[in-house]
Amino acid sequence: ANQGLVIPDTLARTKDLNYEVLKDPGIYILVFNVKNKNTGTNTQFKSNAIISTLNMNGWYLLKDNGGKTDLDFIYKTGRIDNWISFYNDNKSLDGNAVKLLFVPGMKKTPTAPDPYNTLMVLSENDAAIYRIDNGSMVMNFDNMFFTKPAVRKPQGAFQPTALNTVFFMNNGRTYYMSKGTLFANMATDASNINYTNISPVSATVAAELLWNRNTKSMFTISGAIYSELKFNTGGGRLMNLNAELEWAAGYPNNRGVALLLFRNPKDTGYIFKVDGRFGPLAGYPPDSVVIARDTIVPEHSLMHAGKICGNYDVDIIYYSVGNNIYMMDLATQTPTLQFTLPAGEEVTAFQHIKYPVPASGVINTENWIVISTYKDGRYKIYKHAPSSTFTIQAKAQPDYEGEGRVSSVVYMEQGNGTRSF
Repeated sequence: ANQGLVIPDTLARTKDLNYEVLKDPGIYILVFNVKNKNTGTNTQFKSNAIISTLNMNGWYLLKDNGGKTDLDFIYKTGRIDNWISFYNDNKSLDGNAVKLLFVPGMKKTPTAPDPYNTLMVLSENDAAIYRIDNGSMVMNFDNMFFTKPAVRKPQGAFQPTALNTVFFMNNGRTYYMSKGTLFANMATDASNINYTNISPVSATVAAELLWNRNTKSMFTISGAIYSELKFNTGGGRLMNLNAELEWAAGYPNNRGVALLLFRNPKDTGYIFKVDGRFGPLAGYPPDSVVIARDTIVPEHSLMHAGKICGNYDVDIIYYSVGNNIYMMDLATQTPTLQFTLPAGEEVTAFQHIKYPVPASGVINTENWIVISTYKDGRYKIYKHAPSSTFTIQAKAQPDYEGEGRVSSVVYMEQGNGTRSF
């Protein structure tokens, strides 16, 4: 019952089953027919067979090394270094790493009955989508667009909470894919506003929050439609800001907010807390989208941060200044030094990773503040469990290390990957 389309396949007609499994990962129904030779009576026995692969559980680390981008995959009992190269005839992506994104539910066609989960990897010169189960490349920059962009400059990608589409940023423009098809051009202009100079910094909430560098204003993408945020007045309301978007973090589902950090030419910062639900983003009621706005003075250590990390659960951000790690709550804006990393270690990524992705009724089994560092050609990954007051403490040893520079981490379980907060 409720099995959908079941395609039968005979594995053997002998009592002893000797079968090399070449099926895609998933749940399969094994049906055994047994005949009583004395009575001639046939009976069927059914059982479920769960097919999985090594790739489905572990940590994926996006890295570059010697001008090439690849993944290191670390699982409970071992690791696969240069995972992309390992599964794709020794071919990594050209250029340094730009983005790693978990993209579930990809399809060969819009109506294909067998979706599969993927990792989308962007380098400075290429982009590709890889099946997680077998590591194979599904498509790359040369064949993932209906009309390939004339300029090859991958800058970002994002997966909306509505999982039927995925978006790609290239050379200041946005492209969208309905899964099962290819990336399509979004309009360059809408309602007399030009959308060809979009920042790759974005936040995923009920809709995607993006920054138009031409108009210095935030806007949203929902479906494949641009929408300007609705305000009765423009004063300090994410419109016509004399600033640049430095960092953004979206906390979709349960929390439904985003944090945005801007920097103006005089090095003053502005942190906006934004209501990320559909209604306020669409302007119902008007002026409801901005929950809070704070000014950060140029002398504040946050204005000298190398990497910044949010926290899904509370209004706290973590950041690095050199090899010092700080925590700051938005209410007081008081930075607190958490610890100092070993001398010479440069922070290259700073992420809050929770698994499963927070949602109503979900219990998180993984909850880490993950810091990636680089020194002398090698990376180190430190996984910090936040305390009840959300502080983090120094670790004597890294959890993982390897060759190259890590810029993003995704945790995977049963083929499902994490967002980063």
